[in-house]
Amino acid sequence: MKRARFFGMILTVAAGLLVMLVLNACQPDAVGSYQSALTPTETIFSQATKRSLAYEGVRRNPVILIHGLLGARLEDPATGKEFWGTFSPTLPGRDNLKLLSVPMSWGKPLRELSNNTRPSFLLDSVSVSLIGLQFSMSAYGPLVDTIKQAGYVQEGSKEHLEDERCPTFFVFYYDWRRSIAENAIELGKFIRAKQAMLNEEYRVRYGASPDPVRFDLMGHSMGGLIARYYMRYGEMPLPDEGAPDPAVTWAGAKNVGKLIQIGTPNSGYLDTVVELVNGLRLQPGAPLYPAAVIGTFPSYYEMMPFPQFAAVREMIPGKTEEESIARGKAVDLYDLNTWIKYEWGLANPDCDAELEWLLPDVKTAAERRYVALEHLQKCLNSAKRIASMLSTPDPKDSDVFQMVFIGDSVPTSSLALVDEKGDLRVVRYDSGDGKVSAVSARADLRNPDAPGAWGPRMESPVRWKGVIHVSGAHMGITVAPDFLHNMRFYLVQFPDPDEE
Repeated sequence: MKRARFFGMILTVAAGLLVMLVLNACQPDAVGSYQSALTPTETIFSQATKRSLAYEGVRRNPVILIHGLLGARLEDPATGKEFWGTFSPTLPGRDNLKLLSVPMSWGKPLRELSNNTRPSFLLDSVSVSLIGLQFSMSAYGPLVDTIKQAGYVQEGSKEHLEDERCPTFFVFYYDWRRSIAENAIELGKFIRAKQAMLNEEYRVRYGASPDPVRFDLMGHSMGGLIARYYMRYGEMPLPDEGAPDPAVTWAGAKNVGKLIQIGTPNSGYLDTVVELVNGLRLQPGAPLYPAAVIGTFPSYYEMMPFPQFAAVREMIPGKTEEESIARGKAVDLYDLNTWIKYEWGLANPDCDAELEWLLPDVKTAAERRYVALEHLQKCLNSAKRIASMLSTPDPKDSDVFQMVFIGDSVPTSSLALVDEKGDLRVVRYDSGDGKVSAVSARADLRNPDAPGAWGPRMESPVRWKGVIHVSGAHMGITVAPDFLHNMRFYLVQFPDPDEE
């Protein structure tokens, strides 16, 4: 009897395995199946999508791609020499580092500080020189190719110049060292120039032109902040010190159909502070760009974590890390005294070795420190204003199309502790793309460590039309399948707000 039951169990298990094998054998063919769990990696374009991708005419908004921090090549027009875009295992010489720095000058506003260097083109790939050999790594090149594959004709391409097709894809490359507000003004000038050109193109080709021609903006990282500032405030410079924040006028939005952000630090990101304090290393093992050089860039300060996150806290002497996280005093990153107290960045007396060649006309260490601290104060003032203006809620009746693609699969710096000596240490990581946390990209202003009631839903000053999370690091988002599928749809087929 026991033997019969034993053989019966064997037969039952065998039958079950046979059923599973049969089901698995059927699994690959998902056509018409209710049960298939296949997850194909290749996209099949519908007939409607194919026709939309092939469409050329006034109802397709042209696209402007706006790169992120570090994302444009820089050159010295006096010599034609490129000093950002080709990298080697050793730190560039002082002449190159001086070109890379934003000049510092006592009494001059940030917008007047220039050494006449300029962006020359998009950093579509990164050139690396090693032991006499040249290597190339992709940067924005794959994203450019994806936009072109969606049916857009890039300005200056073969399709534009030789095939005489109407350009519908433009790249706005800018000086990423400078203020978000300054670059938003330059974006406005760029848009007006392209509008004038396309107005004439459309009249010749299609017999009519939209009034005005509107652009879809695609901003990666810092580029999304520039686009958002432009949409809200147009070509308005930052208000003078002491003046109130301006109201959101949507002065630039009239020229925009959609804004698509990618990995944008809408509430800042912690690595800016770390790099302002310790210097910039592009990759592990790469040379360290000095903090005194990075500290001249207004853009870095403008992307520090916004105040409500208390992203840097004081280490409590004699207490554990967790106790300091819970009860440590928040550090005011916009207060010059904070930088002096901890001897950070341009406020570090040890950086005088760099200041000596950055400020060759300033003769004493005391005078150089005076100039450096004044520059630091100007950058902090600009950053505080940008944070305040971008935290102002969108008007409730606004119908501007804004969406964001967010990386949420890489641990990302979110909180640091600083000890009495000024040593800064990241102690907490959160969901993000390795640079920008998902919380910041969503512009979600809730602080999970704040006392009091906690709301379960996002609280953002941005009235998003879409928030899409994808698996990808900061640049990897731009080639992630979920991004590619959805980006094409929202650009090409999704209606503008006034068409709905």
